[in-house]
Formats: sequence, C-alpha cells, structure tokens
Amino acid sequence: MKVPEVKGYGDLEVEPFEEYYARWPANLSNFPTCVIQNWVHRHWQDFHDLWLDRGIEHFIFQQNVFTSPQIMQIGHVGNWLDTMDYWGDELFRNRQRQDTWLAKYMLTHGTSPAPIIVAKDTHDQEHPRGGAMHPLQLIEGHMRLSYLRGMIRHNHPALQGRHSVWLLNFPKTGEVDG
Repeated sequence: MKVPEVKGYGDLEVEPFEEYYARWPANLSNFPTCVIQNWVHRHWQDFHDLWLDRGIEHFIFQQNVFTSPQIMQIGHVGNWLDTMDYWGDELFRNRQRQDTWLAKYMLTHGTSPAPIIVAKDTHDQEHPRGGAMHPLQLIEGHMRLSYLRGMIRHNHPALQGRHSVWLLNFPKTGEVDG
C-alpha cells in the first residue's frame, strides 16, 4: 500500500499536518483524521517500519470510550508497562515532566487530549517488535497511557471516569497480502 512519506520527518522542519493530510490517499479513507495526525504523521518512522506491511487498507477503527478500570486492562509487549508505570509515577514527582504540555493538559482535564489507539482481540498475534500481543494491545499513545495509568493509580482528583479510545481491528498476519 502506497502511503505518502511525511516530508522532513526527523528534521526541525517537518511537514505541517495539513499539508500532509492533503496528500493522504483516498483509498485509505478507513483512517480517521485524528489517527492520521496522531499516529501516522507524528510517528511516521514507526508507522512505516512496523505497520505498513500489515494490510492497513483493511484496518477498521472504531471510536469507543473506556472506563478507568478498562484503561488498566490495556497491555503491551515485554516489560513496557513497567516503564510506562514509572513514567506515570514521574508525573507526580518530577517537575520537568509536570511542565510539559501533555502533562499540564492531562492533569488539568483528567484525560488525554487525543484518543490512544488500542488493537483488540490480538492475543494470538505477534507484535512487529516481537512478543505476543495482549487481547487489548496498545498501538499508539504510550505517554498518554502512561499518564492515564499514573493518574488512575494515584487517584488524581481531576481524573475523569471515561476516556476516548480508538479500537483497531486489523487483519491477522497472513490474512492479506502486504
């Protein structure tokens, strides 16, 4: 599947999202604008290297709402959740982390500024980085999930009870030609 490269990715002069979006192919209309902006454009290299050969034209995104207990059920490969929980704890003890735009937003609003992307029913699949996926596998939004988990575990007073999530269904490896 031909997906346009983000011009200048990795440089100081990265292509603005609006210009990139204007080049987005019509045959990938299954990708919501929010997903293109927060996953493809913002994390181009990872998207290109890890997901482009997974039959992306067959990806199905569904906006959903998770409760805080459901957020805590989202998994990741290896020991990533340990690292993410460390980042979530740092949100409450590290001033530099608290002063980032993301931390300020989340501590004030009690949720993330954009939905994280979670693949569902992936327990029988391997993550492109290696290792078995979880039934609810984090795909994009590592820092947002880290902060949400931290806010939940620390019972942050501004924490909302519901959080927007993109649920992703994608074809199992071998079901479609990449």
